[in-house]
Amino acid sequence: MDSLPNLGIDKLNELIDALNAITAAGNVGMTIPSGVSTTQATVQGVVNAMVLDWSLNTTNRHNHSNKAVLDGITQDALNSYSALVTLLTGIASISNTITNNSAALPTDKAVHDYVEGFDIRSKVLAAAYPVGCVYSTKGAAPTAIFGGTWSLIDTDAQGVNRYLRTA
Repeated sequence: MDSLPNLGIDKLNELIDALNAITAAGNVGMTIPSGVSTTQATVQGVVNAMVLDWSLNTTNRHNHSNKAVLDGITQDALNSYSALVTLLTGIASISNTITNNSAALPTDKAVHDYVEGFDIRSKVLAAAYPVGCVYSTKGAAPTAIFGGTWSLIDTDAQGVNRYLRTA
């Protein structure tokens, strides 16, 4: 059997290869580029067509009427990013406490705890309502509002309570 002629099998295989190449290119929305035969096109033609399409896309992408506006937006974004990077460049760590280390960024809890440590609220209230002052209210006792120690002095006919701050 080996001595029989191939009876056109080579030509049939070439036609099948050509059909596969055209189908493969068509499946990705491409055509076989000129200069590439169908027998070369199964993979290479599709790749070449895609490269050509990408090249045209890249060229066309930089030719539009609002290029200057888009370039300006891009530059503004780049400038903002660069400023942020510059700001964060010196930070080496994040700290849960406030320190004198400029390379350590404190967490929001560290800042909160630091400010709370000053006890500003009680200092302001102590200045506004010092020991010996009288506070009148129909509402809650001043201890609940301001802290400190308050003694009820009396209640008038309208139901107003007077308190004396004792500590």
